Amino acid sequence: MKTIARRLRRLEERWRPAIRSACAYDPSATDRLRNTLAAAGFVVGPVESLAEVWARAMGITSIELRALLERRAAGLPVE
Repeated sequence: MKTIARRLRRLEERWRPAIRSACAYDPSATDRLRNTLAAAGFVVGPVESLAEVWARAMGITSIELRALLERRAAGLPVE
């Protein structure tokens, strides 16, 4: 369990810059995303990041979500 918690912390640290940049444009962006996901039944667990919930809602892994976001940021087509 400690290994999983450690991995989650590292994942959140990696995602933190992306979340901060989203907040730089709209401070309530993460709150709106969290509320939208919760309304659809995807609630953030006690050791789960917002990115992980977002990926779970999409039916993909966090790694796949990151790859999709990186492709989009690079201007590449997203399949």
